Amino acid sequence: MNSEILVLLVPLLFSIHQIFVRLGSGETDTMSGVYISLLASTLIFLPSLLTPTFDPQFLLFMILAGVLHFFIARMCFYHAIARIGANLSAPLSATRVFFAAFLGTFLGETLTPRIALMSFLIFSGIVLLSRPRGKADYVGIALGVLTGFFTALSSFLVKFGYKVEYNPLFGIFVGFAVSTLLMSLLVGKNLSKHGLRWYIAAGITVGFGHLVRYTVLVDLPVTVVEPITSAYPLFTVLLTFIFLREKEVFTIPSIVGTLLILTGIYSYYLG
Repeated sequence: MNSEILVLLVPLLFSIHQIFVRLGSGETDTMSGVYISLLASTLIFLPSLLTPTFDPQFLLFMILAGVLHFFIARMCFYHAIARIGANLSAPLSATRVFFAAFLGTFLGETLTPRIALMSFLIFSGIVLLSRPRGKADYVGIALGVLTGFFTALSSFLVKFGYKVEYNPLFGIFVGFAVSTLLMSLLVGKNLSKHGLRWYIAAGITVGFGHLVRYTVLVDLPVTVVEPITSAYPLFTVLLTFIFLREKEVFTIPSIVGTLLILTGIYSYYLG
């Protein structure tokens, strides 16, 4: 399968992962789910131990990036899904593109009209998503947005690490492994023994999503891969409508809000 076709699997796998999380949230506690999903994701990247990088600076950046993305952001995201559903959490987490652009201004990048337009569209979408049925869950909304923020912050640390040495698969493994260890300490003896199958499936699915993403980046430019990856909220809305229609929120404000956020993202990529 060539990279042009393979890249389409990335948003699909990310969305399927969110469906599994939503199913798991009804059967067990979220913290146990985060731990189990992290463990499953970590195991996928074990083969990267065959080509390790032991540079202390590289390891530091990968550990910090992994903790932000896989530990903190994943906890925020899974709790957001449990509170407000997958089809609302997905577009909120996609605000990572906005935060990446915004944080870039502190690193010497220019605040352009394109970024201003993206900001307006994204925050208009957030306003609509925050009250899809007239009743707001501001904690769930905040957790979804924080997912995007911590993921974006993690991306900058990854870029710094790659300037030291480019070893993405081992870097992901380090991030997953440290996050899994931290999560095991946090969960401890309170780990649920029931209803974890959905989170195991979620961890495997999103792990393969990351693996495919870095595989196609070998042949395709970031400007192609990232816009396709950012389409995952559309896949999530479609899949939740098919499989979880009774559990999810489908209203005109929620759909318009999702479209506004995606329009903002693509105005940045394609503008």
